[in-house]
Amino acid sequence: MLILFYASAAAAALYDLWTDVVGGRPDWGIVALDALQFLVPVLLIFLAGTYPIEAIWPTPNVARPGQPPSSACTMPEDSANLWSWWTFSFVEPLFKVSNARTVNDEDVWSLSPFFTHKNIFVKYLAYVGEHPTHSLLRYLLVSNSLDLILDVLLETWSATAGFIPPYALQRILTALADPSPDAKRTAYMFAVVTLFAHLSFAQVDINKLWFTRRCYERTRGQLFCALHYKALKRRDVGAQMAKEGNEEGDGDDHADLGKIVNLMQGDAYSVAYRFWRFSGFFLAPVRLVIAMIFLYRVLGWSAFAAVAIVLVVYILNYPLAKYDVYLMRQTWKARDRRMNSVNELWQNIRFLKFYGWEYRWSDRVRDARETELRWQVKANIVDVCINFIWNWMPSATALSTFVCYTVIARQRLTVATAFTAIALFSYLQGPMTEIPDQVFALLQGQSAMQRIERFLAEPEVSDWASSLKRKPEQASEATQTEIGFENATFEWDIAAKEAPARFTLGPLDIKFPPGKLSLVSGPTGSGKSALLVALLGEMHCTGGRVLLNKAGHRVAYCAQNPWLEHATIRDNIIFGAGYGYDESRYRDVIDACALARDFEIFPAGDMTEIGEKGITLSGGQRARIALARALYSPAKCVLLDDPLAAVDLHTAQHIVKKALSGDLARDRTIILVTHHITLCLPIAAYLVELSTGSVLRQGATSELQEQGELERIVEAEDIVEQGTTESSSDTAVENEADLSAATVPVEVKPTVLTGKLIDEEARAEGRVSFRTYMTYIRAAGVVSWVLTVALMILIRFINVGFQFFLARWGEAYEHHDSVTALVAIRIQGVLDSLPSPDVNVVPWLMIYLYISIAGAFSVLAYISLGYYASLQASRSLFLAMLQRLSRAPARFFDVTPVGRILNRFTSDINTVDHALQSSGRAALSGTLNFVISFSVIITVVPSFAPFALFIAWLYIRLAPSYVRASRDLRRLESVSLSPAFAGFDELLRGLSHVRAFGMEERYQDRFYKRVDKFQAFDHVYWLIAGWLNWRYDCLGSVVVFLTTLFALWTGVSSGYAALVIVQAGVFAEASRQLVRVLAQVELDFNSVERIVEYLDVPQEAPAIVQEKRPPAGWPTSNGELVVQNLVVKYAPHLPAVLKGLSFYVKPTEKIAVVGRTGSGKSTLAMSLLRIVEPVDGNIIIDGLDITTIGLEDLRSRITIISQDVSLFSGTLRSNLDPFDEHSDQECWDVLERCHLTTILKGSLQRSNESEATLALDMPVSQTGSLSAGERQLVAMARAILRRSNVVILDEATSQIDSELDDQIQRTIREEFAGAIVITIAHRLRTVLDYDRIMVLSAGEIVEFEVPAALLRKPGSAFREMCRASTDRRVYQAVSES
Repeated sequence: MLILFYASAAAAALYDLWTDVVGGRPDWGIVALDALQFLVPVLLIFLAGTYPIEAIWPTPNVARPGQPPSSACTMPEDSANLWSWWTFSFVEPLFKVSNARTVNDEDVWSLSPFFTHKNIFVKYLAYVGEHPTHSLLRYLLVSNSLDLILDVLLETWSATAGFIPPYALQRILTALADPSPDAKRTAYMFAVVTLFAHLSFAQVDINKLWFTRRCYERTRGQLFCALHYKALKRRDVGAQMAKEGNEEGDGDDHADLGKIVNLMQGDAYSVAYRFWRFSGFFLAPVRLVIAMIFLYRVLGWSAFAAVAIVLVVYILNYPLAKYDVYLMRQTWKARDRRMNSVNELWQNIRFLKFYGWEYRWSDRVRDARETELRWQVKANIVDVCINFIWNWMPSATALSTFVCYTVIARQRLTVATAFTAIALFSYLQGPMTEIPDQVFALLQGQSAMQRIERFLAEPEVSDWASSLKRKPEQASEATQTEIGFENATFEWDIAAKEAPARFTLGPLDIKFPPGKLSLVSGPTGSGKSALLVALLGEMHCTGGRVLLNKAGHRVAYCAQNPWLEHATIRDNIIFGAGYGYDESRYRDVIDACALARDFEIFPAGDMTEIGEKGITLSGGQRARIALARALYSPAKCVLLDDPLAAVDLHTAQHIVKKALSGDLARDRTIILVTHHITLCLPIAAYLVELSTGSVLRQGATSELQEQGELERIVEAEDIVEQGTTESSSDTAVENEADLSAATVPVEVKPTVLTGKLIDEEARAEGRVSFRTYMTYIRAAGVVSWVLTVALMILIRFINVGFQFFLARWGEAYEHHDSVTALVAIRIQGVLDSLPSPDVNVVPWLMIYLYISIAGAFSVLAYISLGYYASLQASRSLFLAMLQRLSRAPARFFDVTPVGRILNRFTSDINTVDHALQSSGRAALSGTLNFVISFSVIITVVPSFAPFALFIAWLYIRLAPSYVRASRDLRRLESVSLSPAFAGFDELLRGLSHVRAFGMEERYQDRFYKRVDKFQAFDHVYWLIAGWLNWRYDCLGSVVVFLTTLFALWTGVSSGYAALVIVQAGVFAEASRQLVRVLAQVELDFNSVERIVEYLDVPQEAPAIVQEKRPPAGWPTSNGELVVQNLVVKYAPHLPAVLKGLSFYVKPTEKIAVVGRTGSGKSTLAMSLLRIVEPVDGNIIIDGLDITTIGLEDLRSRITIISQDVSLFSGTLRSNLDPFDEHSDQECWDVLERCHLTTILKGSLQRSNESEATLALDMPVSQTGSLSAGERQLVAMARAILRRSNVVILDEATSQIDSELDDQIQRTIREEFAGAIVITIAHRLRTVLDYDRIMVLSAGEIVEFEVPAALLRKPGSAFREMCRASTDRRVYQAVSES
């Protein structure tokens, strides 16, 4: 208010000063007094503006003015004074850093508390609590209402005052044609008015940018957080998704990872963008009306010809726009499907490489991409039509109006009239294009909002099952100690479309005894895992209720397929426990879970980083770390899903003794799913036996013993007889071979920093390389770019020629006989021979028409070529990246998170698809506009050259600081996006664990921090963009003002004065845009740079070597395996893992490979598939050296079955036979042989479904729908279906019950009777009947002989391993020998 008061005083003093100076003979004493009266309030205004705007700062660590930038401080805008806020000069400390070196994340201020995502989302949750019926959109409008109102008010000024420059141009040009002495003074006055109007626009724009960006950032952040928050509460509907994934499906049923990432990366941006451009929708009609009124004042009723053209354009556009919206929705759905394919490919890339399927799976991704691009081509054709109509519209309106004005109304088209009308037509193009654009964008935003709201409306877990939904009174009540079910029934699939659920669990009426160990047993597929999942609230409850209080971190869960985070082992075990790192408890847990020896092997002990999905660990290690996490937690109820299955019997004994019955188990209710019943019975208080989803027997173990039921359960379910041997020890291991060496207690290693597996994402520094630009140009087509540049130059020359022609036409009315003023640069030839427009205007109109048509077709060709080149480039780069990554070695995927790869395939490919071509063309266009407009001005007014060069120098001087800082910020932003999405992917896979431990808040908080970091870079980028824009706008205003003054002083004709003033506006706009678009093109090319980075990843050997293709039946059942002097290293600088291995395997021989952990067993298996390439030596299978043939030929003929099972969203059949190479009958046969039909039938009988309709078409998801045992059986069936003659087995039946395991082992022997079988053995009892045993130690063969011979041989390493085993069957074999 004080500043407004001073400003009004200064304005009054300025008016007095003006009247005293201009009105006759001035009294200089009064003039001096007036000047003083003006200067005092100006000085006071200046002083008032130096005080901070905010009296109270939102946080103590706000960055102070001039303080070096640091992430320890929040944004400096909160401490800014009025002047620095109006000019954005508070960002200048960042330029000192960017000019000196690369900007790093610690150099960028943190978000202001007004912007942090936790703060804004907590407000949303409070609003939802108060108004549960209000939609998310309504909240977004309410919460951003202040910004939206300010946006509309500021835009109103720009819309109304925007007509001052065209009006001033008309008055200046009219004054130039008027010879009276007052005319020049009027021209000067309107030049000053134009200057102040332009300066006001600069100020309004910078303030509007800040408020609209705040609105945009908050909206986008709230949508991000809402999507993440919803994901934490959402029920897993993966099994049903599989059913919906066909081409005809609308893709909107349920979201999976690919679609959720698209919702965040696409739809959230689309909705937020509508809020950023909110005012345009309301003000475009206002601009249109004002322009039409002004046009009417200039041209009279002829202006209505423009209205007619406008109406025709809108009528033509309506059907096109409707069709465009339809195409946009189809493109989005195709993009979702493409993202799902991409996601599935990279999530399962290791398995696909084992089977040699990665190339064919890549073809599926390519097909999905081609489908997306086909929709994109249709959308591009429609967009070309729409763009052409709008681009030609100003010329068409001008032509029709001038025809009416000159031919029908018979008026003179003077320079003032023509150039003012042209300026208005160009001005008119803005709101006219904007109205349909705004409507289209609004429809796009509405569609995006509907997709988001549809996701937010998806089914959620029950309130009690999620800590985010639990009411405070539920969380605080500690009375419910009962754990179990009351007449409860459950099913997997919810809201199934046509068929009832495949599997039904229940009715369950179970009360587990508190503070005791309860066992859950039953055959594979009986519903044991489902019981635990149902108890956690993750299964759809169709009746009864669950008794479990999850509040206050009372529950811990260890799943059959352990879920581990990409973090250190210690972080995984502590897992955000309330008491943090308690060393004593931690050591007890490590000992109980037998992890000490493993820590000794790892490079950094427990500080070793685990890769995504725990890929750097064995199955047993993963199971024990997940068990350690459950035991370390403060939970009173611990749910364990068969952790003993992944370890050998000795380790199982150790875990039962130390973990399930020691101090760590005291007063804890432990529910253990297991097949090791005899082992656990002495410490168990309760037992539940399940069969096909229902309870067969249950009760206290003592009662069951009295009833004689216990022996029956043990007989049916127990995995092996337990026996104690003399060498039994307390040290536990996962691999029985590890027992043969003397063991000593191992201390937990101190923290060392060598355990890092995954490096920080690479970030380019400095300018984008020339190679990056050339990669894109080659991808788009060099010819396309040459033609683009040629068309650009042509369009610019047509535009300038058009303005020259108008100047000639206008001046021809004034002096047709003598046009000497134009001789210097007139268009020679045909114009000289034209009749005066007063006599015959038709020739002038025809030339105008020809120029207009030439411009129109040039623009049409330019737009079409742009879309074509963009499409070619995006197709080419996508396929190149897909192909290169598909052929990257497995090691690359160990050290590169999937989220990082997905980021390349979403945001970077989206930039190439939609932004890159336009920003590249804008940069070229800006450069041409700058050069041509500068040339025209200097040609017409040569005396302006020194000033123009000085102003150009000022422009160039401001640019480097901005370019350097913006480039670094954009790179930081793109790198900071990956962790947010990588974390999201990881979270979706482990949702049931996160909810079980009650850790949703922890993950939501982590998401807030990651998005805050990304948002901080984005926010500062837009602050420095505002800094540059304000300075360039002010400089542009000065350029137009000075050019006008020079045109008036030098006395050029009105035609050329008009031309120079128009070109000065073009020069100012081009100068302003040039640095911004050149910076933007570099930022957009950062996406190409990141794609190019992945085009350089190391490559595996070729998939197929044409001249070395193996015969069709290779390897035959008569083939032998010969390994000669095999040396394998994981990297050139690392020591050899296999050291000169040589051995021979006869046809159909069954070989077991045993050895201590780290002896090279897995490496040997990987080298047979060439996952790891040998450094030296040969592997010859059936007479062919495998290093000479293509990888696809090799891997498709050898089958590996590992304990890590990869399944795909689809049906049972599509998982068995993804490429439809086998008949239904063959699929049925392998299902039968793997006893899967028996298990599935048990489930089906309870659903009253016939076998034929459900079995092969049964939906299967990547995560849910099948138990771990069933998943292993599907993997086994898939392997048998391949009919390979070389088979590698790696703990392939670890999750299967004892009786079924024996049947499966029998099936393996029968099915692979004619094949070489190599088994990586952890349990010695499984390989005692093999033909030969290979014992490895430190990468060398110690023994390779028949088992009986090794057992008889004194001092044999294998004999020592068997003697150390606690398995009676193994020990008995040693005794008998």
